[in-house]
Amino acid sequence: MATVTGYVERIKYRNEDNGYSVLSVADGGEEYILVGTFPYISEGERIEATGRMVEHSIYGEQLAVESYEIKAPEDTLAIERYLGSGAIKGIGAALAKRIVKKFKADTFRIMEEEPERLAEVKGVSERMAMEISSQVEEKRDMRQAMVFLQQYGISM
Repeated sequence: MATVTGYVERIKYRNEDNGYSVLSVADGGEEYILVGTFPYISEGERIEATGRMVEHSIYGEQLAVESYEIKAPEDTLAIERYLGSGAIKGIGAALAKRIVKKFKADTFRIMEEEPERLAEVKGVSERMAMEISSQVEEKRDMRQAMVFLQQYGISM
């Protein structure tokens, strides 16, 4: 078994019907190709995946993922990168930069616990702040459900 922890640089392929995906993941300067079922993952997210290294006749070495967990970004740059990746609808690179500049490492806590404070950032209305918070909460709940189901060998 092999484990890769890194950031999803690019989703090269995704079957929307069953979630089967091919991901490009950066791990400490190395790039890995991960294949498996990832129905709720976005570019910019940090992932820890475990599986078997296999050699594809056309595409080369890949990690055939058997289990994975979405991890929280490790630093403010990673938070900014995640938010700017399009994972949260309505937040682009410029807005992500302003949000993280304002709230730093507390960004996710603010989004979950004090979402009205997002309106302190130029370009964020109170309504948008609540929509962002709702999306963050929905993604968190989906991750928790995936982790729970994986404990019983069920993948989504």
